[in-house]
Amino acid sequence: MEERIIDDEYGRGVRLKKTKDGYVDATDDQLDGQAEEEQVEDEVSFEFPVLDSDEDDEDLVGLSPEEALKLRQKKEAEAKERKEKYENACKEGYALLEEGKFQDAETVFEEALNLDEEATDASVGYWRAKTENFANPDVLVGEYADASIESLEYDLGVDAVEIIKKEYQSVFRRRYAELEAEEKPLAESLEEKRTHRKAILKERMKKSAIAFICVCLPLIALAIATAVIGMKNFAVIDNTYVVPTVILGVLTFVCFIAFVLVSNKWINVGRLMRANDKIDATEDGQRLVEIHDYQEIYRCLLTEDEEK
Repeated sequence: MEERIIDDEYGRGVRLKKTKDGYVDATDDQLDGQAEEEQVEDEVSFEFPVLDSDEDDEDLVGLSPEEALKLRQKKEAEAKERKEKYENACKEGYALLEEGKFQDAETVFEEALNLDEEATDASVGYWRAKTENFANPDVLVGEYADASIESLEYDLGVDAVEIIKKEYQSVFRRRYAELEAEEKPLAESLEEKRTHRKAILKERMKKSAIAFICVCLPLIALAIATAVIGMKNFAVIDNTYVVPTVILGVLTFVCFIAFVLVSNKWINVGRLMRANDKIDATEDGQRLVEIHDYQEIYRCLLTEDEEK
C-alpha cells in the first residue's frame, strides 16, 4: 500500500493512500487524529464451516452455515462408506483370483472400479482376472492395439500400468519374442507373394492397355465418320447416305460394346494392382498389421532394461 502526503490549497497536509485494491483513499492530516478518536465501529463476527476445496459450490447455494456443515458431514460419510466398499471389493476380488475364479473376480473388480476415482488396485485386479493372471496378455493388448499406449494408460491409470509392467515383465517379453518369431517369416512370405502377383498384374495391365487403345481408336474414328456421313443426309435430296450412315452406326455401336468390356477389364486390373500394394489386402497382410500393432503396445510395456 502506497502513502503520500501533499499540501492542499489551504496549506494543510492531505494524506493519500493507495490501497491494494487499486483505490485511492484521501485523508485530511489534521482531522485524521480526531476522526480516529470519534469513530467507533461495531465489530460483527461470522463463523462459517470450513469446506473441502473440491466440494461443488452449487450444492451450497442458498444453504445456511448449519445446513452446509450437515451437507459436508453427509458427503464425508458417503465417501467413507464408498471407500470401505471399494476396499472390501478389492479384498474379495483378489481372494477369488487366488482361487482361480477369474470370471467371478472380474465381476467383483468391475463393480469396484465404480467406487473409486483412481481405482488402481481394482484396475490391476480387473485385468488380472480378464487375462487369467496374464496367461493371455493379448486380451489386454488387443483392446488397445488399434489405439495407443496413451489410451491404455488413460483407461487403466498410469499407476496401474506401472504395477502391471513391473509384475509381468517376463510375460510381456516372452510374448513379444513370440510375435517377433511369427512376424519375420510371415513378412517374407507376404512380400514374395506380393512380388509374384505384381509381375502377373503388370503383364495383364500391359495387355489391357493395348486392347484399350486398339478399341478406343477405331471407336473414335467410326464415331466421327458416322457423324460426318450422317450430316450429309441433310445436304442431299435422295437417300444416298442413309445406308452408309446406318452401317457406320452399327459398327460404332459394336465397337462401343467392345470398348466398355475392355475398359472394365483395364479398370479391374488397375484396382487389383492398387490392392496388391496395400499390406492388409489379404488375410496374411491383415495378420501382419495386427502383429505390428501388438508389438508396438508390448514394446511400450517393456522397460528399458528388458528391451536391451
